[in-house]
Amino acid sequence: MKTNRKFWALAVAGGLVLSACSSSPEELPTPVVESPTASEGETPEGETESGEGETDSGSGQSQRADQVLAGIAEALATAYDERSTATVLDRIGGPAQLTLEAVFANAERLGIEDIEQVSTSDADSTWSSSSDFPRVAMVFTENPETGTNDQLLVLSQSDGRENYRLWGYADLVPAEVDITFATDTEAIDKDGDGTLATSPRQGVEEYAMRLAGTDTSVTYEEDQLTSSLHAQRDSIAESLGDTGEVSIAARALNHGPLSMATEDGGAVTMGAFEYDIAIARTEPGSTVSVGDELARWMTGEADSTYDVEGTLTSTYQVTVAFYIPAKGEGNVRVIATSSPELINVVDDGSTNPDS
Repeated sequence: MKTNRKFWALAVAGGLVLSACSSSPEELPTPVVESPTASEGETPEGETESGEGETDSGSGQSQRADQVLAGIAEALATAYDERSTATVLDRIGGPAQLTLEAVFANAERLGIEDIEQVSTSDADSTWSSSSDFPRVAMVFTENPETGTNDQLLVLSQSDGRENYRLWGYADLVPAEVDITFATDTEAIDKDGDGTLATSPRQGVEEYAMRLAGTDTSVTYEEDQLTSSLHAQRDSIAESLGDTGEVSIAARALNHGPLSMATEDGGAVTMGAFEYDIAIARTEPGSTVSVGDELARWMTGEADSTYDVEGTLTSTYQVTVAFYIPAKGEGNVRVIATSSPELINVVDDGSTNPDS
């Protein structure tokens, strides 16, 4: 005899967002930047920040902070108005462009009118002094309501004829770490130079393993994104009982990571990730239902539910920034996390236990 059980397996990113961002400003990292951050000069019309083919110095780049951020702010305003980044790709790229497109798609799909916007209010910024490309800048923007650092923006310039683009952004999260960028801050290659606790590449790749619940050789301090994701997995597993299974897969995207050196011999690194939450119905005759944004994605209707046929996989994109200490000086810490954005939902009927 077949049993007919109904469980609510709500694999929704909202819980992760609340967990990652519900902290008081006093708990957030407060970076110190010793390099200059503003300029009254502007680049002549028709030229990019570094001129046609010039290799500008780090201080010259730093003095253009206001101009660069004004250009990015204008591009963001256009993107939010048009609900697309298509016309501003000269100012927005990398994981930031992917994230914004996902935000716009979800707003249309889920009927969201008000979108939380990226702030470009310049609290502190640091600019790579290297003549090599890509050049990197990191900007800790200010929350206008609290006057404290709120987000980390990472900018990238691919060559001397290109504008700086917004490459990635994430909300600062609680982390017991002091971050100071020296005047002669350098961008750090993704493979590092052997002086860090781990290379930026390895730190990012193994964090994807950590999200999936796999053991890593890199040691990380506990972070809210991982804890929330694993708690969500366990909650779904408890709801499913013997009717199904839940699993997580994760991967680092082929964007960056981008890193800059800190005064203490460490680095701040930003990378981009995707993770999947797969809910597999395994008991013949059972019913496993999902609601909220997963159901709306599958049915196209608000306030609907969806019955899983085989294996329902929801995929999310998230950007994470880390503090990587110097070798022997501690563990890797998450310092910023973007809100996970749902980018795909698919139900694989080939695993239907009733077939």
